[in-house]
Amino acid sequence: MTNLKKLTVSVLLATAPLFVASAADIEKINTDVVVVGGGGTGLSAAASAHQHGAKVILLEKLAFVGGSSALSGGALAAGESNPQKRAETKDVSNEGFAKIWLTDQDRSFPGGDESMPDIDRINKLTKEFNTTVNWMEKDIGHKFAVPRPFGYGGPNYAHAPAEAPIPASGRGSSHAGGRFVIKAFKNYLDREGVPIMTGTRAQELITDNKGNVVGLKALKGKQPIEIRAKAVVLGTGGFARNKDLLEKFAPSYAPYTDVSNATPGATGDGILMAQKIGAAGFKDGWVMGISPVSTKRELNDTLKTKNVFKDDVFVNQDGKRFVKEDLPYIVDPIAAQKAAWAILDSKDPAKNELLSKFNDPAIVVHADTWEDLAKAMGVSQQSLRATMEQYNQACKDKKDTLLNKEPEFLVPVDKAPYYAVRVIPSTMGTIGGLQTNNKFQVLRADGSVIKGLYAGGETANRPFYRRVYTSGTGLGLAYTSGRIAGENAAKEK
Repeated sequence: MTNLKKLTVSVLLATAPLFVASAADIEKINTDVVVVGGGGTGLSAAASAHQHGAKVILLEKLAFVGGSSALSGGALAAGESNPQKRAETKDVSNEGFAKIWLTDQDRSFPGGDESMPDIDRINKLTKEFNTTVNWMEKDIGHKFAVPRPFGYGGPNYAHAPAEAPIPASGRGSSHAGGRFVIKAFKNYLDREGVPIMTGTRAQELITDNKGNVVGLKALKGKQPIEIRAKAVVLGTGGFARNKDLLEKFAPSYAPYTDVSNATPGATGDGILMAQKIGAAGFKDGWVMGISPVSTKRELNDTLKTKNVFKDDVFVNQDGKRFVKEDLPYIVDPIAAQKAAWAILDSKDPAKNELLSKFNDPAIVVHADTWEDLAKAMGVSQQSLRATMEQYNQACKDKKDTLLNKEPEFLVPVDKAPYYAVRVIPSTMGTIGGLQTNNKFQVLRADGSVIKGLYAGGETANRPFYRRVYTSGTGLGLAYTSGRIAGENAAKEK
């Protein structure tokens, strides 16, 4: 099935009208555990629950499994895994990765909940990441490459899929490498005979008179289904494709709802269903911003160097730099601007040829002087000239007094013609969801457990972030929370 056909099916399923049926028309099913969502969290939950003796059914509203996990690079973080031990990897540890994760929180975008992240839970979770990597390798049959740095560098914490091509930088994982992880889980569930019902939208959780979850109602095409179960696991992802929720939690990202890299199915279904039966959410949410991209996909590679985006210089609607470009992730500040551009020059002939084909401030403009470039952009000529002269002087001095960018990434922009490439934030998922405990049981506002209900991944990732994302944590959390939730769901009586 082509990507276009898949997307068309996704949109049709997401917008299909509800079918109202009589009791006689409803298909009734009994099982031990029903998992909602066929992304990384849901697939790992289904596999784990099955391994622990439960009879499992997995529901996915789209026509295919994978979710946002399939669209990601597919690299998981771990500090003391079996692949690292075999490779005799140096300078890695659970504590070391936890420190990276927690240090990243210091650059959180302003306005986040200062009680986040939960340090104790992060320290516990980084140890669980090793268990997950080893489990995926031994039990699921997924093959990891030799551990390497993530895309932005650092020690060898990244566990990329062995089947994914190695990026030219030798770091991180290739685009959509996550599909190989999904394939391993799908193959495992198929071999084990665990049913996966695609094209099946969960609609409503069923509770007993004590408020315990005892199943759910769903719609497979036009066929209403009622599944009774001892436990339900929600792995429906976040709300990156739900504009209303973005307007509420992260309004600066709402304009980019339709261009997110998240699966079209990431509309917050599990979060909304659980809250209808009294589950507690969070007052503050955010977005996992990945990288700046062009408004024209074919120009994205013109922004990248061997150091990703660290060598670039970005300016806003005032013609001024606004972000320290060598940070691991810089899209939060980009989303906060009215407009943003990457300023490039003509040193690379291939990029020069491609960029010169456009002359539109919403895409890219070019000129031989800073004043003319500013005029084409619609920004202050004086500000842009001063910004670029100051930046190029900083490159000569190897000292950025404005934003303290590291000297090794200070590359002058000094060969005309100059280009201003309009950039917008590329996003993968969201930070928010439902409140859970260490077993990934869903909680009420008073802290009590909703018996029979579990959630993981983006559906329940808020305690681990403030308003910033750290490489490897999203997938590590997805597969780990799914594994833990599935195991505990299988033990429900």
